[in-house]
Parts: sequence; C-alpha cells; structure tokens
Amino acid sequence: MIKLRKKQLADGSQSLYLDIYFEGKRQYQSLNLRLTKDKENNKEILKLANKIRATKELEYQSYQHGFIPAYKTKINFVEYFQKIAEERDRRNSKVYKNTLNYLKKFTKNSIQIGQINENWIAEFQKYLMKYVSQNSVWVYMNTLKAGINKAYREKLIQVNPLHYFRESVKRIETKKEYLTINEIETLINTKCGNDDVKRAFLFSCFTGLRISDVRNLEWEDVKDEMIDFRQKKTRGYEYLPLSKTAIDILNFNDGNIHKLRTGKIFDLLSKDYANVIVKEWVKRAGITKKITYHNSRHTFATLSLSQGVDLFTVSKLLGHCNVRVTQVYAKIIDSVKKDAVNKLPHLKIA
Repeated sequence: MIKLRKKQLADGSQSLYLDIYFEGKRQYQSLNLRLTKDKENNKEILKLANKIRATKELEYQSYQHGFIPAYKTKINFVEYFQKIAEERDRRNSKVYKNTLNYLKKFTKNSIQIGQINENWIAEFQKYLMKYVSQNSVWVYMNTLKAGINKAYREKLIQVNPLHYFRESVKRIETKKEYLTINEIETLINTKCGNDDVKRAFLFSCFTGLRISDVRNLEWEDVKDEMIDFRQKKTRGYEYLPLSKTAIDILNFNDGNIHKLRTGKIFDLLSKDYANVIVKEWVKRAGITKKITYHNSRHTFATLSLSQGVDLFTVSKLLGHCNVRVTQVYAKIIDSVKKDAVNKLPHLKIA
C-alpha cells in the first residue's frame, strides 16, 4: 500500500518519497529527506523515513476500519470549499462565492476541517448576522452546511458537527409582490426603455418563466403553441402550453408564431440590467410597488390561482419540484379574498 522510494538527483544524492496506493488512486508524498555519501547519516535518515512510512501505513489501515487519518482532518476547509464553489455551475455559483468570501474573512483564509465543530459553526453564523439579512444568513449557512456534509461523505471528518448544531436561523417569509391585471395593462401602455425587456417581462407574467429560462429560450423551443425546454435551475425538461396573450407577445414582430425563425427569442443582456429597466418602467407607469423581473413569476402564479387554477397545476406550470413551494401563493390569494370580503358594505340586519 505504501512504499518508500528513492529518486536519483543530478548532484548524486537521492531524495526519499512515499509511493501511496489507496482506494484505486496513486499519490506521491515527498519526505524532504535526502541520502548522501555519508553512510552513517544515511542510516539515521532511512530509519526516520521508515518510521514515517509505518506511521502513514497505520493511518491508512485505521481509515479502512472507520478511523480518519490525521492528515485528512488537517485539510484547509477554506481551500476545500473554494474547489466546491469553482465546480458549481453559474446557476448557484454566486451564492457559493459569497459564502466563500465571508468564510475567508472569518477564518483569515484558513481553518482545518478537523477544527470545525458546532461552536465554530454558531460563531460563523453570528458573524454573518452582523453583515447580511437573516434570509441571506439562512442561504449562506445552508451553503456552508452543504460543504461540511460533502466533507463528511468523503470521510474527511469522522463526526459531522452539524448533527450537534441546533441554532440554525429560520428563513423569514417575505411579501411576494405581484401585479394585477389592471397594472399589467398599464405597463403594456407605458413606454419601456428596452422593448426586449418589456416583451420578456410580460411573457413571464403569462408563463411564469424565470428570467434565466427566458434568456435561453430559442425559437426552435416553440412547438405547436407550446414551449419545450430544459429549466436552467432544476435541469428538468418542461412542456409549457402558451396562453393567447403569451402567443401575441411572441407574434409581436410579424404576427406569425409559426414562421421559421432561429436563435434567441429575447435579447436580454443580464438579470441586473433587466431589473434596472423594469424598475424604471414600473415607476414611469405610476405603480408604487417594488417590482423586479422575478415578480413577473409571482404575478403569473397569483393570477392563475385567482382564476381558479388548482394549486397542483400551478405548481407544475411554475416547474416547482414540490407543491409546498407553491403554497405560499395560495396564502396570497387567501389574503386577497379576505380584503375583498372586508370591502363589502356593512349592512345593519334588523
């Protein structure tokens, strides 16, 4: 499993290193030891090298029986987490990078995996609370936990400290702003700083598509008044029927959805740019709600439920993996219904 090897050097000396073969992988570890022409000194060097080899052999044998080698627990978790962040796709790399930045500041770029315990996790959470909102803390802590769980699965730590951590912050349910039909009509009749952003936003209001999916949408995805595409966030395939309004938006240029066209349907530079345009457009329309591009998705869900579409169907149209995610919109509809009832005139009954 572990052999002591020698490498001949140009100056006539020999460097010593370990040839390690474990779990189907080979690695080499330099011992920073050299053999020279001094035979007596070489005896001591070889004795030390063999002692290191024996210790390392014992570590690996212990690992096979469920014990974690000391060298693994000394891995720098910041560097380990950075590799995870680099492997993330663009869908959630920003969250990992933000978490990594706070992790670097908190640890001054170094913390051994074996030093992470429930107290350290609690202190990191307190640190985050000083700089970001509670919901952001919730997101970053979940990202950190994903890294710790990965380290545990890869047997870099013997005990998962998350099993003993009981102080996780809760996510605060925020108000999901949406537009009414009247407000959408107002926006349709209001000039927007970018026609593609305007059409894309309205398209999302009537399809529930995320901006990431709208940006990737191509004409070849439109088939028989449906769109057939892969969601960027969930990576799942979706088949979405288009309403007459959504079709009208696609027909905006030449009035023929069936005309053979190629390439992207909407020319959207970035989410941030789209949000700037949407905010200016909403303000110009005299709408006082805080609206970003993502609120188009809330609008679709709320309008669908208010028109009697059942929760399960809306969940499928939104591409949610679990109907529980969609239930928040049902609460909005309940609130709207309550407001409507409260507006009824109060008549005195004799």
